[in-house]
Amino acid sequence: MMMALAAGLTLASTAVVHVREVTLGDLLRDTRDRRFTGAQAQRVVLRMPARQRRVTLTGPAVAALVRRATGFDVAGNGGVTIAFDPPVSQPPPCWRSTKPLAAGAVISIRDVAIAPCASDPARIAMRGGLPVVRSAVTAGAMLGRLTPATADRVAAGTTLTLRSVAGPVAIERPVTTLQPSQAGRSVFVTDAQGQVFAVPVAAGIGA
Repeated sequence: MMMALAAGLTLASTAVVHVREVTLGDLLRDTRDRRFTGAQAQRVVLRMPARQRRVTLTGPAVAALVRRATGFDVAGNGGVTIAFDPPVSQPPPCWRSTKPLAAGAVISIRDVAIAPCASDPARIAMRGGLPVVRSAVTAGAMLGRLTPATADRVAAGTTLTLRSVAGPVAIERPVTTLQPSQAGRSVFVTDAQGQVFAVPVAAGIGA
């Protein structure tokens, strides 16, 4: 059933939405049953309840919601069914390495390029929420589907160089991260003597 609406528009008996915010454009149709695209089409009228994929509202309930949001006067007693159809998420693309990567190296966006998917990609593991190669790979190795780390991220277990400056003297020593972090933040590390302490992560890590 269609319900009469001002300005020659009608309120559709069924609306399919892909987000939980239901707009005037989702609900209204013109005389040719086309979606309303007027100036207020993106005005949110209601929000679908969490964990519900389908709701049916009475005509008076919809009329009150539309009137409250837009001032439009809706008449009719038919029900309006709203179906929530979330968009299907696309899988991440496949990647290949653009340079050799050592075993355990984090796969960074700066080290890979999108490539066709291969039947036998390199074995990948997750460490600290970041993808790493399980064994060394050469440039051009197929890595399969994954989400590369951004260039400023480091995973737990990454070896970094700690640089300490005292006057004209600069001392560098290797340390290993104990947690994932990124440039501009602090991270707990351990040194060769087993001491644990926090240090800031500098911009341009791994560049």
